Amino acid sequence: MIRRSCLVLLMVVPGLVGAAWAQPNRLLPVEDWTYDYITRLQRRGHLLDLHPTAPPYRRGDVLAALEKIDRAGLGRAERHWVDLLERALKPPPGQEGGLVVGGSVEGGGRLINSDRLDVVRPLGDTLNAFLYSVIPAAYVDAGPFAAALAWRQDTYYDQDPDGLDTALRLLTRSENAYAGFHSRLFSATLGRWSNHWGVPGEAAALLSSNPRSQDQLVVRIGGPRLSLTGLLAELDSVTDDGRFTGRVADDSVRVGNKRRFLAAHRFDWRPSRRLALTGMESAIYSGRNAGISLKYLNPVHAYVFLVDNRPKNDENNGFVGGMLWAQAHRFTLHGQFMVDDFDALGQGSEPISLTLLGSLVYAAPSFDLGLTLEVVSARTYNTAQPEGKYLYLLRGLATQFNDYLHAAVFADLYLDALAPGLRLTPRLDVLAQGEQDIRRPFPVRGDGTPFLLDGTAAWTVRPALELAFQRVPWWWLRLDGGLNVVSNAGHLAGRRETRFVGLVEGGLRLSLDRAYRLSFP
Repeated sequence: MIRRSCLVLLMVVPGLVGAAWAQPNRLLPVEDWTYDYITRLQRRGHLLDLHPTAPPYRRGDVLAALEKIDRAGLGRAERHWVDLLERALKPPPGQEGGLVVGGSVEGGGRLINSDRLDVVRPLGDTLNAFLYSVIPAAYVDAGPFAAALAWRQDTYYDQDPDGLDTALRLLTRSENAYAGFHSRLFSATLGRWSNHWGVPGEAAALLSSNPRSQDQLVVRIGGPRLSLTGLLAELDSVTDDGRFTGRVADDSVRVGNKRRFLAAHRFDWRPSRRLALTGMESAIYSGRNAGISLKYLNPVHAYVFLVDNRPKNDENNGFVGGMLWAQAHRFTLHGQFMVDDFDALGQGSEPISLTLLGSLVYAAPSFDLGLTLEVVSARTYNTAQPEGKYLYLLRGLATQFNDYLHAAVFADLYLDALAPGLRLTPRLDVLAQGEQDIRRPFPVRGDGTPFLLDGTAAWTVRPALELAFQRVPWWWLRLDGGLNVVSNAGHLAGRRETRFVGLVEGGLRLSLDRAYRLSFP
């Protein structure tokens, strides 16, 4: 019996690994510029072998999807996007497969007249001159195994008005550093990187790229049609009086401090290439003696039925959500919802909290027309227990803010006939922001807090124009200028403010990303 089992393993394992052997399995970070072009192509029915709401992708998967595109049927702009992606991601000839080591470096700068990088919600009027970042990296690709070592030097770590300072020595933080194994039906990765459960560039209801990257273990089981992904991440600790310490692990377990962990699942079903359905859940569990809990490592547990049953951690805060991505003709629809404190039996003491997010985009050969909508209720992502707040280093694990309604309409005009890589985007944002904040004490039942837009809501209308230019993968430039017209500014009734908010962003990617194949006799 044992011999038969070994024989079966010898036959099956090479088949699982073989598909991953020929392509690089390094993660493509969710903040990478290439996702803009991947999303544009997906809106037009290309690259749909990649799950549209499940980045980060692996470079080999992107390359395999690019190879399936029929170049003859592409328009001028689409050909430029495909060319950019291939030039940026394709390894040098003869370096596919085997054991490959290499590296890359890129740097950039930003100029904005705000303390916050969010142009719709500017803070202060300081001219932040040249917020620069430098990102050197090294990697190893060895068949199904991949590892990367990278760090980021960024002046914004020190100036971020919303989150804790995450870098001390030389304003540098280790990010996108990991080791993992990937095959067609199974993958496991351990390290520090960012996730985004949603369409890149859009808001996400459960996990987004808004917070700093976390230390985590992610396991995925399944194939292109059905898959289950489990995540367990370590968050920063909180004191009894609700202060986020910015510390983790044993050195943070001082008197009164509580350790915090994030566990999350997503179940993906793709009935067709143009339809993707996802069920999601997450939980923050915490306690003075909390640690890696085996029940949260189990990829088939349902947290909604698990977190309050015995054996129970000291505290927990659970969320349940769902996601839809669909495409018909030239239209792409993306929608998400998240429910917190859903009490089907009426036994709880907290009102329901809800997040609704969505977008609808029409894709033509030379332009995209789209609208987005975000609705986040007043109590969402907050809780009476400070350690249960949906935050990491004071940055939201999903959205940075709650108690708001944000709608936007935009038109991406691709002017490749004038200059390849040129894009012009007129845009109109309308934001209504209530007075509740995830970081404030949780509003209790009966205190008069409404479902949405508590207190004196501040309304912002921002017509804007964005210009972006990227002809080659090695450099880029983006300008965003708009007029923010605010009613009830500072949540003071009748106070009006009008100000111009502008952002200039550019960068250079030095052509050092080269692969060197190591061969052995």
